[in-house]
Formats: sequence, C-alpha cells, structure tokens
Amino acid sequence: MTNNTERKSLLVYSMEGGAWLGAYLIVRFFCGVAGIYIPLLNSVAMLLFIGTPFVVYRIMLQYHKRNGYVSGFSLLWMMGIMLFFFASLISCIPEYVFYQYISPDYIANAIAQSLKLIEELGVIENTATLDEMRQMLQGEAVPTSMQMVMSSMWSNVFFGSLLSIVVAPFVLRKKNKENIKS
Repeated sequence: MTNNTERKSLLVYSMEGGAWLGAYLIVRFFCGVAGIYIPLLNSVAMLLFIGTPFVVYRIMLQYHKRNGYVSGFSLLWMMGIMLFFFASLISCIPEYVFYQYISPDYIANAIAQSLKLIEELGVIENTATLDEMRQMLQGEAVPTSMQMVMSSMWSNVFFGSLLSIVVAPFVLRKKNKENIKS
C-alpha cells in the first residue's frame, strides 16, 4: 500500500507554525503589558519568554517527523527564521492596536518609569543614554507605535534566527536517537 498523503512544503508549514507561534507571542505580549497592573502576570510573561525555545522545538520537530526526517540543519534554520517572520506579522497587529488606540501613552510611560528606576537605583549616573532618555521625554521624541511594532518585528526575526540555530541541532539529534532505537 502506498502512502498518498502529501507533504506540506516548508513555506506552508512555516506559515501554519507561525500562526501558532504568533498567538503565543500575543499572549506573551499582553501578559507583559498587563504586568504593570497585575504583578503576577510579569512572572507569567517571563515563563512564556523562557518557554519560547520549547515551543519552537515542538513546531520544528513536528515538521521534521512529518517529512520523514529528511530535513537538515540549514532547512530547519530557515524554517525557524520563517516561523518567527510569520509569527511577527501576526503578533504585531495587536501590538500596534495596543500602542496606537488602547494605551497611546504606554511607550512614554515605560520610558519615564525606566528612567525613574535607573535614577533611584543610582547604578548608572550621567551617561549619554540617560541624557537621551531625558531629552526624548522632554522633547516628545518618543518612538511612534509603528516604530515600536517594526522594532518588535525585526527583533523577533533576528533573535528567532539565533534561537533556530540553537534549536535545530536538538531536533536533528532527536532523529538520530530514534534511528538508534530502531
């Protein structure tokens, strides 16, 4: 009997996995933002942040298994990059809505709170970074919603690429362990 099930392409599987990862990033974002009001959600956001490599590992492993363990390191790395790209496209929409319509002062408030905390701790004094933060708040040169979203998107893709470099060998190692057992 032949196996007539079609394999999904890397692009299609990356889009589907990116949708799941995007939903995960949305939950992580809202837990982090709501952590200002409910401190327990900061811990949840941190746990979700720490759990991101495991989510990526599971998505990559499912693709790897469904394609008969034919994918190599570079293919899994490319999949990770595309996963984070598609996830960022999805997760940036609610971020933009939040920054633009729900809480337009969130970015300025976050910068002001960071500056206040740094000054209270006295760890860093009279540096260019602190001066720039003060000037941003005084001159109202706070990043726009779109700038924050684009920054989030590209940092997700960049760090997702680095994370994929780390996760891909573990997915490939899983294949080798299963081949040894057979």
